[in-house]
Amino acid sequence: MELNGEYDMSLITQARTSDVRFPTSDFLDGSDAMNPDPDYSVAYLTVETDAGETGHGFVFTIGRGNDVVVAAIDSLKHYVVGSEVDALLADMGATSQMFINDSQLRWLGPEKGVEHMAIGAMLTALWDLKAKREKKPLWELLADMTPEQLVDLVDFRYLSDAITRNEALDILRCAEPTRAERKADLLANGYPGYSTAPGWLGYSDEKMVGLCQEAVKDHGFGQIKLKVGGSVEDDWRRLALAREAVGPDVKLAVDANQVWDVPEAIEWINQLQDYDLAWVEEPTSPDDILGHRARGCQIVCVQSHR
Repeated sequence: MELNGEYDMSLITQARTSDVRFPTSDFLDGSDAMNPDPDYSVAYLTVETDAGETGHGFVFTIGRGNDVVVAAIDSLKHYVVGSEVDALLADMGATSQMFINDSQLRWLGPEKGVEHMAIGAMLTALWDLKAKREKKPLWELLADMTPEQLVDLVDFRYLSDAITRNEALDILRCAEPTRAERKADLLANGYPGYSTAPGWLGYSDEKMVGLCQEAVKDHGFGQIKLKVGGSVEDDWRRLALAREAVGPDVKLAVDANQVWDVPEAIEWINQLQDYDLAWVEEPTSPDDILGHRARGCQIVCVQSHR
């Protein structure tokens, strides 16, 4: 409950989870070279306070195993139910560490896998609650934070050989004088996005072309992403059709969903150079560090979004 711009000492009373699934495999929505028949699903979390406030978070799966993620989220409930809301939200970096440093659940992988996803759902719900309390969208809440507040959110334990806390602070402080200008530009002009809607691998050529045209003409997208990696001949055909449908000024990107090893990725993408690709997403495993180095000078890539 808000009193004169401040909140009284409210508690989190519930953390409710739901296993939500959609039969997207019926129409091959979401299909790609690695995941040909996904049923898009979410492990959904709602945290509730005794003041009637709610925060919502979820993590995404593709069907089987969604219940496992729900169970993992449930394993974290004891950290928040009964806790003071202000204490959890005041230092989100410390709250993140509270989940990550559970000495037994760490065995299940706080930086990877199911426990990582569960922590993500819990933190997302708390960030949602925090943003609602501040009466800001989450991006603006983050954009308005000081450099010190931002770096306090980051665990530098495995990063300090590449960047230290002080180095990160210097970067943010150097950018601070132009922050208001960049925020105003964002509010005035938006942030460019792209559409994956036309690009699912299981779609017919006709459906893909129609959705490409719709994305550009009706929705204003300046970039389309297609799934690739089934066969190079199919990729040639689909990229040629997509380029014809959207014209030369719309960017085309591709996503292989980790289906290749490194030599295959380099050979395959070299065969697609005629289509002026903006970038390649997940050509191989995000954990293949030597592969990144071998591939880096030959492919502009984006690695895992998980």
